[in-house]
Amino acid sequence: MRRKAKIIVYTGIFVLVFLAAALARVYLLGSAPERLVKSLGQDLTGTVFRDQNYENENGNRYDLYIPAELDRMQDQNLILYIHGGSFNSGSKADGETWCRYYAAQGYITASVDYTLQMHGKDASIYQMNKEIENAVRAIRQRTEELGYHIAGMAPFGVSAGGTLAMNLAYSGNSAIPVRFVFQVAAPTYFEPSEWPLLMKVDKLTSAHDFCRMMTGKELEDYTQEIRKISPAGIVKDDSVPSLIAYGRIDHCVPVNQKYYLMGAYILHNVPYDYIEFPKSNHGMYNDPDKLQEFLEKSLEYAERYFTD
Repeated sequence: MRRKAKIIVYTGIFVLVFLAAALARVYLLGSAPERLVKSLGQDLTGTVFRDQNYENENGNRYDLYIPAELDRMQDQNLILYIHGGSFNSGSKADGETWCRYYAAQGYITASVDYTLQMHGKDASIYQMNKEIENAVRAIRQRTEELGYHIAGMAPFGVSAGGTLAMNLAYSGNSAIPVRFVFQVAAPTYFEPSEWPLLMKVDKLTSAHDFCRMMTGKELEDYTQEIRKISPAGIVKDDSVPSLIAYGRIDHCVPVNQKYYLMGAYILHNVPYDYIEFPKSNHGMYNDPDKLQEFLEKSLEYAERYFTD
C-alpha cells in the first residue's frame, strides 16, 4: 500500500509540474523569441509616438515607430505587430524589439494593444478582430497627419497575435491593403477538442464554454462560428502570401494546427513558406539559425510584395 501511495504521489507531482511548466510557456509566449531578435543589434533611428488612441471601449492604444528620413513624397509601407499571450495576457510593449528591428529596415511599424480575456472583460475573437481593424484605420489617419502615405501593410504576430494577424489579412477588412502576412506559432483552428490546455488556462470546464468565450455567442452548434474565427477556415483563393513558422516540439499549439493552415493554402493555391524550428517548443528559443532564416525571409517578402 505504501509503495502504491508513493507512486500516486509521485505521479501527481509529475503531472502538476508538467502542467505548471506548460502554463508558464503559455503565459510567456507573448515575448517569444524577442531575446534572439535583440541579439541582432538592429536599432531605430527615428521617432516613436507612444500610446496613440484608436476606437475601442477599453482604452487600448498603439505605439507608432517612424524611421528617420523617410521620404514623404514616396509611398511607404507598414508592418503591424500583434502580441501573443493566449488571448489573455501580453501587451504592445512585447512588440518593441520587433518594431525597432523592422523600422531599422526602413518600414513604418506599430504595435497594438487589444482587449484581453479574463481581465474582467468579455472579449471574443470577433471583438479582437474588430479592434485590430480599428487600430489599422487609426494608424492610416495618424500617418497621413504626419505626411506619409501608406500604400500597403503586413500584419505580423506571435502565437495568439499571429492568429489575429492572419484574421486581419484573410478577412479583407483592413483599411490599408494587406500585401502579405507572417506569423510565429499561431493557433489556426479553434476546434475545442484540440485546446484542453487553453481551456485549463481559462478555467473552462466544457467545449461549449470554450466556444462561447471565443465567439461571444450563445449557440447550440458552433461549427460555422468556429470556422469564421479560425484563420485556416477563412483562407480563400485570393488570400495574401503567407510566411509561417512553428516549433517541431510545440506543447502549446497542437501539431495539427499548422497542417490545417497549409492544407488550406494548398487547396486555394495561396503562396506560402513554412519554416520549421526543429529543436524548439512554443518559445522558439532553440533554433537561432531558423529565426535568422525567418527574419531574412520576411524581408524578402517585404521586398517582393510591397513593390508588386
